[in-house]
Amino acid sequence: MIRVKCVGHIGTSVGASELELPYEAIEAGELLDVLRARCNGDPGFTKYNTLVMVDDGDAFVPASQGRTVVAGQKVVLIPFSHGG
Repeated sequence: MIRVKCVGHIGTSVGASELELPYEAIEAGELLDVLRARCNGDPGFTKYNTLVMVDDGDAFVPASQGRTVVAGQKVVLIPFSHGG
């Protein structure tokens, strides 16, 4: 399981501020695609405008790197437009 915390409008779009996803490993861009598919209409977040933070440390934009997250990691998704 991969634990995902969705900050700001990402949580609103997917309908939950925290999720557990049943993956052993998934590329970060694909993870955002999975979450976008849960939304009705345009969710307003993409792999280009979302910051991904893994285990309260490493942060990156999924479009710029082929990073994989694995089971047991905590992922926080932060939209660039988040105000606080």
